[in-house]
Amino acid sequence: MPDRRLESRWWLWGPVWAHMTAIFISSSLPGSAVPSTVPDKPAHLAVYGLLGALLLRALADGRWAGVRGKTALASIFLTVAYGISDEWHQSFVPGRTPDSIDLIVDGVGAATVVGATWVWSIIRARRAHATRCTGHAAPTFTERLP
Repeated sequence: MPDRRLESRWWLWGPVWAHMTAIFISSSLPGSAVPSTVPDKPAHLAVYGLLGALLLRALADGRWAGVRGKTALASIFLTVAYGISDEWHQSFVPGRTPDSIDLIVDGVGAATVVGATWVWSIIRARRAHATRCTGHAAPTFTERLP
C-alpha cells in the first residue's frame, strides 16, 4: 500500500524542486548562451513569482486554509534566499555577473504573486464564512452596485 503522506509531499514539493532546478540550469548557461530576445527583468519577475507561488502552495499543504500571513512571508523569504544563492552562483559562470537589481526584481515578483494569492485566500475565506452563516453566497461586487 503506497504511503499517502509521501505521495502528498512529492505532489507539493516536487514542483518547487523542479522549478529551482530549472532556474539553476538556466543560470549555469554562459552569458553568450543566453538568448538576447528574452528581456531579463520581466523574466526574473515571472520566474521568481512562480517560485514564490509554488513555495506558498507547498508550505500551505496545498490548501487555501493554509495560506496565512506566516506562510506567505516564509515563501517570500525562501524565494529571496534562493535568488541570493542564484546570483552568487552566477558569479562563477563565465560571462555572467551577479546583479542586485535582479535580486530586487526577484523579491518584487515573489511578493506580488504571493501577496495577491494571500489576499485572494482572505476573500475566499470571508465568502465561505458568509455562505455558512447566511445559507447563500455573499453578494459579489457587481451585485452591490445600485
